[in-house]
Amino acid sequence: MWLPESKQVSTAEDEEQRSFKNILKIQHVKYMFVLYFLIFLGFNFFYTAFPVHASTTLLWSPAQLGFYFSVLSVLMVLVQGPLLSKIGSRFSDYSLVIFGSLILSFHFFLLIPSIVTLAYVSLLFFALGNGLMWPSYLSILSACGSKNQQGSIQGLGTSFGSLASIIGLLAGGFLYNVIGSFTFLIAGSIIFIVFILSFQSRKIKSNE
Repeated sequence: MWLPESKQVSTAEDEEQRSFKNILKIQHVKYMFVLYFLIFLGFNFFYTAFPVHASTTLLWSPAQLGFYFSVLSVLMVLVQGPLLSKIGSRFSDYSLVIFGSLILSFHFFLLIPSIVTLAYVSLLFFALGNGLMWPSYLSILSACGSKNQQGSIQGLGTSFGSLASIIGLLAGGFLYNVIGSFTFLIAGSIIFIVFILSFQSRKIKSNE
């Protein structure tokens, strides 16, 4: 399709700005991708290990496991709906990522003793921590780069998340066979690292 010369130059400049190399040159974006990778890595340790843990250690039936995740889904809706809308108006995205990741890490630690009551208590930490952290993280990520770079930034973030998912799914199953419920200690430690690193997010300012 023919475009005016000025339009062709503009399009070429936009494509150059959205290139992989230039996206990684954006201030703070590498740091945000590291967080993206670690968050997905910790989650996929859990998603692989917990169903096995539930059936072999907690001795749950598929129906009990389904009920457990149903309760989690309801809690997530409540947190990301009315609760986040109220809290979000009082606290910054940076604060929500920091506190959300700290709360989320406790979810994994509560699974280590293999006690059913603690497993259900941990759902509160999961729903609250993830519900506060993840939407706030995405909001901060959107502050990196210009508007015409947002699609590339989000796309690269998804790629880092997919890579972490592959590693987490493979490693989570392997580790559970070796160390059992202590796999959740590793997952919790990864998210705790996210908590420590998330203090750096306060330096990110919107480029709009």
